[in-house]
Amino acid sequence: MPNHQCQFCLQTLPTLQGLQSHLTQKQSCRDALRELVRQKRRISTADTALPDINIEENFELHTNPHPHLHPPASSASKDASHRVRVEEVEDEEAGGLPKKPWVRDFPTEAASILDHRRTSFETIREQKDEAGDTSWAPFTCKEEWELAKWLMSTGLSQNAVEDYLTLPITQNRTKLSFHNKRAFFQKIDALPRGPSWTCEPFEVTGDLTDDKGQTRVEEVELWKRDPVECVRELMGNPVFKDLVRYAPERLYSDSEGRERIYDEMWTADWWGYTELSCGGCYNRACHFVFDKTQLSRFSGDKQAWPVYLSIGNVAKSTRRQPASMQQSSLGTYRSPNLNVFLLHGFIGGLGATDVEMICVDGCVRRVHPILAAYIADHPEQCLVTGCQENCCPKCAAHPTKLGDPIYSTMKEPEEVLRIIAEAARGERPAEFKQYGLRLIQPFWSDLPHCNIFACITPDLLHQLHKGVFKDHTVSWATECIDGGAKEIDYRFKAMPTHPTLRHFKKGISLVTQWTGTEYKNMEKVFLGVLTGASDLLFSEWFALS
Repeated sequence: MPNHQCQFCLQTLPTLQGLQSHLTQKQSCRDALRELVRQKRRISTADTALPDINIEENFELHTNPHPHLHPPASSASKDASHRVRVEEVEDEEAGGLPKKPWVRDFPTEAASILDHRRTSFETIREQKDEAGDTSWAPFTCKEEWELAKWLMSTGLSQNAVEDYLTLPITQNRTKLSFHNKRAFFQKIDALPRGPSWTCEPFEVTGDLTDDKGQTRVEEVELWKRDPVECVRELMGNPVFKDLVRYAPERLYSDSEGRERIYDEMWTADWWGYTELSCGGCYNRACHFVFDKTQLSRFSGDKQAWPVYLSIGNVAKSTRRQPASMQQSSLGTYRSPNLNVFLLHGFIGGLGATDVEMICVDGCVRRVHPILAAYIADHPEQCLVTGCQENCCPKCAAHPTKLGDPIYSTMKEPEEVLRIIAEAARGERPAEFKQYGLRLIQPFWSDLPHCNIFACITPDLLHQLHKGVFKDHTVSWATECIDGGAKEIDYRFKAMPTHPTLRHFKKGISLVTQWTGTEYKNMEKVFLGVLTGASDLLFSEWFALS
């Protein structure tokens, strides 16, 4: 049986189908083939409307430099048809999806690479090598650096760090280059830093008066970083060298391209079409994470709103890991009971123009940062989109009809901005109350290629686990079952134990705090709890279905 060799990595595959699968699934070989095809097309044609670069149609021209050495299948002997063959089939997961889908480029060609330069991390390493510093500077050795990392990551207070460093056993045996917390934090400050922080103080006028009848004024500090510089740092971080995607792709579950798979952000059509509207720049889909954090416990009303930024060019499995450092802190502000949204100071002007960035592979690309996803809880979603919390932050459905099986259209940013502008002038149109809007100045009004209502992602905790399951399904089932909550608790107690399932030995009515883990454990067994409980329950179920 003839072997087929990949021209790029020289790996030998037993069948032609195996070689085709290898080229579509190994990114380095796929990128090399993609560049080879583009060079061939630049020479052969000057047409700007390029068709889809189909790897399956071009791989035979570039994988076997000596195709005449392998005879065609028709020249094989007749006896070969009686031999036992091992047929390569696509590996599939449960549900029929392949573990490694077939990859094709987006129909339009991505932007070209402008230049090749050293990343900021490589520049820092070269400067240290030229100065004769060790790779662990400003620390003397790897062990000292690991100790410093432990002191910073374990959550010790500065007093605890001081107590540890001043212990006689620490100073006499470890012989550290820092003998107290002041010397220790000086070395920490000497480490390479990311984008610099700036503080913008301003005054907020409230609606309460003091004892003298004067309106109360509070000074608020807004700490922030340049979002473009944060994107630049993430794009040049060597940790993500093999994880970044620079161009849109299309995934298929079969080699013929009949069944499309939508997985990561770069596999959607939006990514490719947005690059076209940005003038062929590389799209950097920015994700913003925003949530209110309580700073004081038991008393006080001090709250903070931290904002984090990440990019959609990295897979979500890496992006959602806290240890991957793919979330870059963009800023935070603190104020008690402040209902003014301050994201203008964080991301004002983001994506207004394209910028040149040195990516982790050393290539210089024109990048257009775009707000693509906004991840927040339901209260923050309503705050961002400028609507009341009893309204939907995405669609125009009336608050009293949110549970009805009706089709509602998505809100249009231009229309919402027009209604808010008219309300700010004192006109108060009827749509303002119909949409349940708030009188705010939206930060997204000046962001290009941004539809804030399409950026809002589902809030699984509040909308699915709490909303659909607890507030609707559990409440509805409890009313339909004879005995109500007491019968539900009895059935949870009677459920047999299993190592992978939580056993609610006291039922669920006494659960004081329903967390995400509590919801998931209840959902796993809730259908078994309801089995045979009431004819009314299942008659209404079948009537609805």
